Amino acid sequence: MSVVASLLSIILFLAFVTSGAQKIQFNPYTSAIAQRLGFSKSAYQRIGVLEVVGAIAVLVGLASERGTALGILNVIASSVLAVVMLLAVVFHLRRNDPFQSYAPALTLFVLAVLQVICRVA
Repeated sequence: MSVVASLLSIILFLAFVTSGAQKIQFNPYTSAIAQRLGFSKSAYQRIGVLEVVGAIAVLVGLASERGTALGILNVIASSVLAVVMLLAVVFHLRRNDPFQSYAPALTLFVLAVLQVICRVA
């Protein structure tokens, strides 16, 4: 696997573990975001669990070769996380949120797509 794909995997792991943990904890900041986007506490926490599990799957597949089961897990996990971030951007756009609100999700979407491209290429 390329160095770029490895670095992107590590960045995705750190970003999604952090983001997912905040959603699971449901602190006042994430509570306000969930409410504004129309999510219940349990739904927002499930999204956080999905992010943490996806991040772990990306990390587990980090050191594996392309075509192996763990390599495929890395690509699938990154793809799922990209879809989650794309949906996050859509939810923010539907609420007419300013760019600053969905810029992190958009950035993570782009990084996840780049990681998949680097991993597959």
